[in-house]
Amino acid sequence: MENLTLSENAKGFMDYAVDTINAMDGAPEHSPAQKDEVITRLSRLKTLLSELEQSYLDNTPGDMSSPVDPEYIAAAGHS
Repeated sequence: MENLTLSENAKGFMDYAVDTINAMDGAPEHSPAQKDEVITRLSRLKTLLSELEQSYLDNTPGDMSSPVDPEYIAAAGHS
C-alpha cells in the first residue's frame, strides 16, 4: 500500500468507484471480456476500500476519551 493521506485514499477510491460504475453501464449486453473487467474492477475496489479504512484508522485518535475533562467544562459554565 502506498503511503497516501486519508483524503488521497478517499479520492482514489471514489474516482475508481465512479469509473467502475461507468464500466457497468449496459450490463445486460456485456461480453464475457467486459464482465471479467467489471469483476476485476470490483475486486480492486475492495482492496481500495480496505486501504481507505486503514488510512482512516491511522488518522483517528486511538484513545477515544474526551480531550478535555467534562467536569472542567461544567465548572467553567460551558455544559
